[in-house]
Amino acid sequence: MVDLFAVTTRGLETVSAAEMAALPGVIVGTTGYRRVTARVAAPDPALLTLRTIDDLFADVATWEAIGPERAALATMGTYSARIDLRPAAAVCGAVRGRPIRREPAFSVTASFVGRRNYTSDEIKLACARAIEDRHRGWTYTPDDRKADLNVRVFLEHATAHVGVRVGREPLQNRPYKQEHVPGSLRPPVAAAMVWLAGILPGERVLDPCCGAGTLLVEAAYRGGRVLGGDPDRTALVAACGNAATAQARVDLHRWDARALPVADETVTRIVTNPPWGRKVAIEADAEAFYSEIGREVTRVAAPGARIVVLTWVPEWVRSWGLWVVSELEISLYGRTPYGMVLAR
Repeated sequence: MVDLFAVTTRGLETVSAAEMAALPGVIVGTTGYRRVTARVAAPDPALLTLRTIDDLFADVATWEAIGPERAALATMGTYSARIDLRPAAAVCGAVRGRPIRREPAFSVTASFVGRRNYTSDEIKLACARAIEDRHRGWTYTPDDRKADLNVRVFLEHATAHVGVRVGREPLQNRPYKQEHVPGSLRPPVAAAMVWLAGILPGERVLDPCCGAGTLLVEAAYRGGRVLGGDPDRTALVAACGNAATAQARVDLHRWDARALPVADETVTRIVTNPPWGRKVAIEADAEAFYSEIGREVTRVAAPGARIVVLTWVPEWVRSWGLWVVSELEISLYGRTPYGMVLAR
């Protein structure tokens, strides 16, 4: 058995757990702050297809009583010297379909919750020196792009979870996401919205405020027939470029989301992140703007349609008159928007 843990966006832990559990052979364990644990019988390349998580790691250690004092650096160094990372490297090689070389270069990533009297860079160095001593021939590099393996130290209060990244790069990195516009979603968040929408192959999917097209590409990955638009030409150029890189078939239009050229009751899934006047300016009263988008969403949604909206103003979306199935508060860009699942 192989123990794993995923790191995800705060608030999306249950969504990521559900996506992981849907993979054959994956047994999900616990969920915590930005973290989901799981176990698999054997390494499987399908693990690299997970889209709602930021990254996936082979679980190698849990350290307790890691305090905020600088003495904790020596403690973490001591613990690092006791870890044998070779089994985790073998797991990574099996998932990637190619063995890791015997004397790999490795990087260390560290993050923590709460105040500390040391920095993440100091954690990296303390752990890296000890790992080099324990694994003769292994070489530390501060540049993750040059590393064969990445060791992650994830400190939550007094507990440190330590893992080795399963993939060559973080799963949140999407090769298609080459173009960005203000307010553009991170791909794992977009994928989580698509997951919540329950998109099935062949379903007609709409994003009336598509921006750089992240939601559309993620919906196309799930097999949806996607339709989207935006009033901003720059955003549409970005969306077109990202869709082309992803080789996703996307029907794009320049339109006003308050007057969609879409027939009544013809869309079964809607996923969208409407602007609300902060990262993307709205040349109108923001609340009225939302109300008019809601009117159009309700008009084009087929009976039984599912709508997923990411918003910083949930009360405006609740006024659309649709059934609120669920709400998730997540952490994004230093704020706490809501992912709202609605149904008609």
